[in-house]
Amino acid sequence: MKKIFIVLAVMAALMFSVAPSQALNSMPDDVPGLNPLLPFFLVDKANLRVGGVGLDTLFVIQEVGGQVGTVKHGITKGALHWVVRNYKSAEIVNDTIGYTPDDVIAISVKDILATYLSDPELTGLEISLNGKTYYTGYMDFENSWYVDADRTGSANNLVAFMYVIDLPNGWAASTTAPVYEDATAALGFDARQRFSKSTDYGTYYLEPFNGPAYAVSDLREKGQSLPSGTTVDSFRLLPRYYLKDCNAQTWIPIWSSDNKVTSTSAYSFPLTIYVYDNDEDVMSKTINIPYELNWFDIRTVLPACGTGGWGDVKGGWIDMNMARTTATWASGLDNTQWLAYSYQTASSASASANWSVLTAVHREVGTLCSGS
Repeated sequence: MKKIFIVLAVMAALMFSVAPSQALNSMPDDVPGLNPLLPFFLVDKANLRVGGVGLDTLFVIQEVGGQVGTVKHGITKGALHWVVRNYKSAEIVNDTIGYTPDDVIAISVKDILATYLSDPELTGLEISLNGKTYYTGYMDFENSWYVDADRTGSANNLVAFMYVIDLPNGWAASTTAPVYEDATAALGFDARQRFSKSTDYGTYYLEPFNGPAYAVSDLREKGQSLPSGTTVDSFRLLPRYYLKDCNAQTWIPIWSSDNKVTSTSAYSFPLTIYVYDNDEDVMSKTINIPYELNWFDIRTVLPACGTGGWGDVKGGWIDMNMARTTATWASGLDNTQWLAYSYQTASSASASANWSVLTAVHREVGTLCSGS
């Protein structure tokens, strides 16, 4: 295997905060989990093969389980099988890397793409944002530790972080990354809080990031009884956007666990959204988010910047209710997993005046119901 996994010393000071250990199942809550997920990456096409230049996405994984049984430092504890997928979920390339107790693995997606893929192979990863071409997709990971003979109880031993950086241009943003938790029935997970996944290491039972699992967790947290329903009547994403000036951008990557296919030749998932500004003005728009990974550019639903009215909007939020679609929500769509992020940037002639922010998007679930 080509060694493209690098330790990024510039990030070392940011890697040592671990969130509370109380887990809210079905949420990408910041607790140790089993299988990391990089729900999106964004890499500058123009500078892919130029070292150290251009936008890159970094993924950092920490092993926090420590020494277990006879496992010692410096001796392989487990392996991570990773898969790079395009925005339609098609597999592009995969490989495996080992890790040891208390290890830190730092991965540059730019290095992966430049090392493993030719230029023609990269075309399936291309998207255009604000007139510039990027490579995008996502990465999922399978953790061999799940079936390792030394483990007892929960297999949750990893936490993860993602960074979107272009240091020469003054952009560096990060947030914690979701990690699927071990969700076996023996650990107390309700059937609606787990799904099975066949992997190279056997069948896993993992928490889903979907409506029914979230609803079950919410009711349990409140000490309320659980109804028998296996669907929910609504699920919302609630992203924030901010536009400092006409050079600023807010891009919202939306990851889901499946493509929305209406025929063998077309992808379609029209979604009616409500866009609010900071003064509580609102307008309705329809966007299309048919793939597993979709990029929503707030500029595409606003008039040209500087034209007055909505063209002068500086910030606000968006109501994305998945029940407000042409699809039938209760026919299985509510079992789709959803994650989203708000990536905000400001640019100017001076890199020292540039900045970027990456935040997870809040989500809201409706009521459990029987479905149809």
